[in-house]
Amino acid sequence: MKRRALWWLFMVLALVIIVLLASNNEGYILIVRSPYRVQFSFNFFLIFVVISFLFVHYCLRLVHFLRRLPASKRSKKESQRLLASNEALLEGLHALADGDYIQAEAATKRAHDLIHDANLEKLIQTIENQKQGINS
Repeated sequence: MKRRALWWLFMVLALVIIVLLASNNEGYILIVRSPYRVQFSFNFFLIFVVISFLFVHYCLRLVHFLRRLPASKRSKKESQRLLASNEALLEGLHALADGDYIQAEAATKRAHDLIHDANLEKLIQTIENQKQGINS
């Protein structure tokens, strides 16, 4: 809580200093490209640069997020498959403890199939990654 209050105090202080510096600034930026002349106030130019930087930064973060989306979806599917296999294995153990051998065998076979499919998918993924590395 103290860190957050200190952070807000620092931000307010920085904002006050920026406003004081910007109010005394009478500079301008002049861009000359024959036959045109464009003149901006220095304060407007600084605001434009900061907003442009933030825009590019968040666009790049969005691209990074979108590039990681398939991998995160794959890992989510894999974790769901492993959870389902663990539940099936626990169900099989409970059935075995109750003496229902047929249900225990079916549940453990289902758990084995789920785990086996996860390992097979990992193997296929590593082979594809190796192929992409060779093709590059």
